[in-house]
Order: sequence, then C-alpha cells, then structure tokens
Amino acid sequence: MYTQIVDIFNSLKATGLVAFLIAVIPATYKLVKPLIEAKIKTEKNTHIKQGMELGLKLANAFVPVVASMPALSNSDRKKVVNQFVDSGLKESGFNFKAETIEGLAEQAYQYYKHTLKGDNHKAPVTPAPTNDVTPDVPVDDDPEVFNEPQSSEQK
Repeated sequence: MYTQIVDIFNSLKATGLVAFLIAVIPATYKLVKPLIEAKIKTEKNTHIKQGMELGLKLANAFVPVVASMPALSNSDRKKVVNQFVDSGLKESGFNFKAETIEGLAEQAYQYYKHTLKGDNHKAPVTPAPTNDVTPDVPVDDDPEVFNEPQSSEQK
C-alpha cells in the first residue's frame, strides 16, 4: 500500500503536476480570498440595512401611538418605544445595541414632530379675542372720494 502511494507521487512529480498544484493553490487563494471577504461584508451590510429599515418602520408606527398617551412622562414614552422596537427586531432575528435603537426612536420622533406636526411639547396657540372690529367696507367719511368722476359734458 505504501509503495503504491509512493509510486503515484513519483509519477505526479515526474509530470510536473505537484509543482503546478503548489504554484496554483496559493495564487488562487490570494485571488479568491478578497472576493469572498467582500461578498461576506456585502451580505452583512445588507442584513444590517434591512434591520435598520425594519426598526425605523416599527418606530415610525409606534411613536405616534405613544406620543398621544398623556399618562406617560417623556422618559417613559422613550423607554416604551425603545422596548417595542428592540423586541420587534429581536423577534425578526436582529440584535442591535441600545444606542442604535434609541437613535431609530429619536429619528422616528423627529419625523413625527416635523413632518406630521405632532409635537405634543408645545402648547396649542390660539389667538386672544379682541374687541376691535374692522369694517368690511370702507367708511364713507368724504362723499366726494367715492363718486365717479364726471365728464365735462355732465357738469
């Protein structure tokens, strides 16, 4: 058995196949390794991007609901939104840091506040009633002003 393996190796060495494989395998590895690493990185980035999009959608859906709850303080609202987004992402197989989830919730709140005009921190502004009444028609103090000009024939 051992002699047969040695004979096969000697015949491969005689044909140059061993030298060829010794040269080709490392060269192929050097060429393929960066491509594989780039593919893995792209897949990882795509996975993270999908998780961020899902987290933002969850936060955008939940922020208006929580913002209209007067029983919760601002910090409690923030905690509830963060917990909701975190649990929704974990159910979908994503695991992000707390800072990332807080950023998604803050981004959703800013969108709610500026785009949807849903800021509940500002008191509603209503103009105070006044007693001044402005007339809809001009006051006729000088009757000459409102008369049509007469031509020289009419005078």
